[in-house]
Amino acid sequence: MEKETITALELAYDWLEKAIKSAIEKEKNRMGDLVWKASSELEYSLFLLSMKIGEENLPKANPSSRLDPKFKGEIGPFLVSIQDLIAKAQELLRKKFYSEAYEAARAARNGLLKLHTMLERQRKEKKKL
Repeated sequence: MEKETITALELAYDWLEKAIKSAIEKEKNRMGDLVWKASSELEYSLFLLSMKIGEENLPKANPSSRLDPKFKGEIGPFLVSIQDLIAKAQELLRKKFYSEAYEAARAARNGLLKLHTMLERQRKEKKKL
């Protein structure tokens, strides 16, 4: 199970690498698809980690976690900060710090959820015009 979790985190990291390139190239539709793929891998890694940790031992959700990435106006740097969290989760997982790896992966997922919401809002506003 640990190997599958690391693989899912690696895939999420790779999808974000492609999303960053798409952001630089101003390909928002492609970037949105790549972010979605990264999100699905993060969800899978969180599921696997929750199975490893056990429901009763999962870290409590904190609506304003110190790990959650902050959006400061630019998508590229925001995606990089999410990638950093994924790398941190991988490192913690390799050291067998499962709860801490879960928290880092959850913070990365939270960042991607913020980005999804923002992109969807922009898409709807663009449609109105």
